[in-house]
Amino acid sequence: MHIVTGLLLAGLAGIKRNGQGGSLPGFSTGPVQTLHVLPGRVRFKVPSLKDDKEGCDALAKRLGGVEGIESVQVSAVTGSVLVLFDAAEVKPELLFAAIVRLLGLEDEVDNPPPPLVARELNNFARSLNRAVYEKTGGVINLWTGLMIALAAYGVRRAMVDGTRAWPAGFTMVWWAVNALGRQRNNG
Repeated sequence: MHIVTGLLLAGLAGIKRNGQGGSLPGFSTGPVQTLHVLPGRVRFKVPSLKDDKEGCDALAKRLGGVEGIESVQVSAVTGSVLVLFDAAEVKPELLFAAIVRLLGLEDEVDNPPPPLVARELNNFARSLNRAVYEKTGGVINLWTGLMIALAAYGVRRAMVDGTRAWPAGFTMVWWAVNALGRQRNNG
């Protein structure tokens, strides 16, 4: 289920996680960020609205037309969206979902980018892979070398340790064969 759909259903069903903001996500990163929630008042930050006067005006007009919303102030300078609403009629999580839907940001909310550490580790591994490939003159790369080493170690364990090592040895060979198959399919 999409996060936005879940928020809409939770808002309509009246499900609450905490007393102040209901089930409103406290995202501090992403396409729509929740800055603060008070009864009848919520402020979001939408980085994609920075320097987008037309988008700000369109969002303010469409969101302002919803029953129960008293006023909408959208700043193209900061990307801030301040919504004043009747807390008895409108739930903050519905406002979050409405902003996401109106701006077409569902995919960005559902699929956040990978964290910085994961991206840097991935870049490091790709660089190391390329270095091994270049050093061996294109004969082998890091992933192929690791899979061959893993398969050789698995076969050695299976042969030397006999029946005690069959699961571990075969497991390593299986990993090696599957990894080589995936690499062949991807590249």
